[in-house]
Amino acid sequence: MISRRTIFFLTAVWFAAPLQGQVASEIALPASVLQKILMQTAMTHCADMATLHSTSMETALTDLYVRRDYAPLWQQDAARLPTLQSELRQLDNDGLWLVDYEYALQATQMPDMCQELRLSSYYLMALEHLSRGRLPQELREPQWQADTHARDALVEAASAELVELALAGDTSITNAFSQARPSLNLYTDLRQSYARLDKHAQPFMTIPAGLTIRAGAQDTRLTQIFQRLLSDGYLPTGSQPPANYDVTLQQAVRRFQSDNGLEPDGIVGVQTRAALNRPPAQRLLQVRINLERLRWINAQRSDYLLLVNSAGASVRLYRGDEIIWESRVQTGRPSRPTPALISSIDRITLNPSWTMPPTIVREDALPQIRRNPNYLQEKNLQVLDLQGRPVDPNTLDWRNPTGVMLRQPPGPTNPLGQVVFRLDNPFAIFLHDTPSQDQFAKSSRSVSSGCVRVENAAQLADLLLTSASAEQRALLLSLQESDVTREVMVPGGPQLIIAYWTAEAGADGRSVLMQDPYNLDPALMNTFARIERPSMLPSMLPSEHAAGTGSDRLISERGGFPDSNSC
Repeated sequence: MISRRTIFFLTAVWFAAPLQGQVASEIALPASVLQKILMQTAMTHCADMATLHSTSMETALTDLYVRRDYAPLWQQDAARLPTLQSELRQLDNDGLWLVDYEYALQATQMPDMCQELRLSSYYLMALEHLSRGRLPQELREPQWQADTHARDALVEAASAELVELALAGDTSITNAFSQARPSLNLYTDLRQSYARLDKHAQPFMTIPAGLTIRAGAQDTRLTQIFQRLLSDGYLPTGSQPPANYDVTLQQAVRRFQSDNGLEPDGIVGVQTRAALNRPPAQRLLQVRINLERLRWINAQRSDYLLLVNSAGASVRLYRGDEIIWESRVQTGRPSRPTPALISSIDRITLNPSWTMPPTIVREDALPQIRRNPNYLQEKNLQVLDLQGRPVDPNTLDWRNPTGVMLRQPPGPTNPLGQVVFRLDNPFAIFLHDTPSQDQFAKSSRSVSSGCVRVENAAQLADLLLTSASAEQRALLLSLQESDVTREVMVPGGPQLIIAYWTAEAGADGRSVLMQDPYNLDPALMNTFARIERPSMLPSMLPSEHAAGTGSDRLISERGGFPDSNSC
């Protein structure tokens, strides 16, 4: 047994003159035992370690070196450090701040154990940032999770997963970073788009306010608009400024509008001018924070996944990294936002009836009923007591009705359409079909009361029920074509993630910046920017409006999530 005096002597010698081979020969200890003593002591003596947000750095470092039998990671292979530094520099294309890894990027040699461990701490931190995000999601944009055990298991496994990634560096540091980098196509495509952006673009002249510019108009601002679109590649190199708002410039404006979540009508109004005036630094930062959001998603996703973007109003069904179906959706309007959550689709209701939630009864239906005696009949609404028995509406005091609910039977005008996709959640929301098909053609589709309306919902139902037998599928089809309400279980249904991101890569590889309907971008952009520039002036960043908007409002007034019964 090695005495505490021996450990103290070894530690003192190591800190004074790190000649480990000489110490080992004088004390006559096996090299592995000496290495273990030195590293265990260093864990508590070395300063300026990097930090992790998913687990403790001491735990992760200990796990890493135990797995390596306490063999140094950086002192025995001179090629590893340059490779690490090369991979760290590439994190700039992932939208991460290189200032976080400054120590490792500037390291030139590893003369003692503290520097060995410190470098490993930065290695682990970089792998965590890349695989799980630079910031802890639960503190920035929290989401509700149905399976709390799975969430807790992910937290407990954080150290082991990071160590597994780091151990891939035993054969190749590049391989470790490749495994850590999200494989979600949304991430890889946006990363490539971000890598092509000009990181040093200079601010341009602000396009002043004025009258709306329409086809054929002559306006002194057209030259500025032309130059702005030319510099961003929306017009061919060598193009000349037009004498008026001609077809070529209108087409360029439409492409710009599509890439910025605006209605591509070719009209330069207030919103289009504001998008044209957005500083390049803000546009870069918007892409960066959305790479972060996609890292959060990738860290939590399952192999079989239904992924909804409540900002961009889209849905994708994944098997592994392959998209097997995608469509447009309609999500909650800003006053009734669709909550961020992780659950699963476990059943489908065919030909559903619709019981009007209390929020909609209180805020929408009652004012209409008081103004229009025929409202219930026009909307085909039944008045029922809480046991589901019919109630004569003429017997109720509609100034303060109690103990009743409004329900619409199945049919072509039912707000839920023909199909509802059910999920476990405390908000009374779900995904569903809708008769409001015209809304899918609009660029802004934040129009629902919190639920997610799905375009081509029948296609999604067919895909989720592929395991049903031919006879069952025939029965389901006949039921779907009738008015019979039927609930069908979906064994092994997909994980559902409802998330929020406002940037993607378009088909041409260009960054597409969406609208921010719930005003969540400013808070995250401010936090992210100050990682590198702590003293950054507020005027250089997107403004966070006063209480009543943005993520701070959602957390303070709604406990982090919208009210229940929002659909």
